Amino acid sequence: MSNFCYLNGKILPFDKAFLNLDDLGMLRGYGAFEVLKTVNGKIFLFNEHFNRLVKSSEYLGIKPPLKKSEIEEVIKKLIFKNKIKQAAIRIVLTGGRSADFISFNSNLPTFYILVSEYEPLRGRLYEKGVRVISLDFARQNHLFKTTNYLNAVKIVHERQKKEKFFEILYTNNGNVLECSTSNFFMFFGDKLITPQDGILHGVTKNLIVELTKNAFTVLEKPIKFENLNSASECFITATNKDILPVVKIDDKIIGNGKPGENTKKLMKILREFMEKY
Repeated sequence: MSNFCYLNGKILPFDKAFLNLDDLGMLRGYGAFEVLKTVNGKIFLFNEHFNRLVKSSEYLGIKPPLKKSEIEEVIKKLIFKNKIKQAAIRIVLTGGRSADFISFNSNLPTFYILVSEYEPLRGRLYEKGVRVISLDFARQNHLFKTTNYLNAVKIVHERQKKEKFFEILYTNNGNVLECSTSNFFMFFGDKLITPQDGILHGVTKNLIVELTKNAFTVLEKPIKFENLNSASECFITATNKDILPVVKIDDKIIGNGKPGENTKKLMKILREFMEKY
């Protein structure tokens, strides 16, 4: 972790920053967050991340203490102060302190920003693809990026003791939804399909949909779990993953068990977009 962070109006050493024990983020997991990164020295898709943070905070009834321009300025200061070349950024907003451990003052939240050196996933994962495991589960309040990841943390902790996998793929009522920290896509031939309902619409997911429209037919519609047997290719997307091929779901091999050509084409399209960003 870096040497400096931002907490409630101050930039201070990371090891001097502490949350109060009566903070609702700690007591109840009541908060929202965003994960960002820099590309070519710029905060990648900052407007989109900020807008989603605002929507999440409005849902929770928490008022962000800083304006968009102020948050951007704090991030830049932290990157400079920590001497970071390519940054991973985490913005967290909680309900703040609570005298009775349940109520809170909307205007007195806890707000902090962490930056660290961005560490991309190992190249081998993109070259070989990854395995995901399915789980019948639908997140509450899926439209908002809240700090409630109880199920994901618990399942990962338990299942990784027994088997190797990269992500959890949530399903519900026979439909594919999303992964625990990613969005899900599948190719059926040259048609790219991604779920529309019951998911958190990731910033990277939305970008991929837009970038792909000139290359493939893109359909945002339900995916039946059983239809994954017919998928020619699958991949997941997230800020810290970009486009990551999925070659196995549970014990089902996708396509020929290797990252597909269409997925590689999209990876190239995204890479070129980021190079010009």
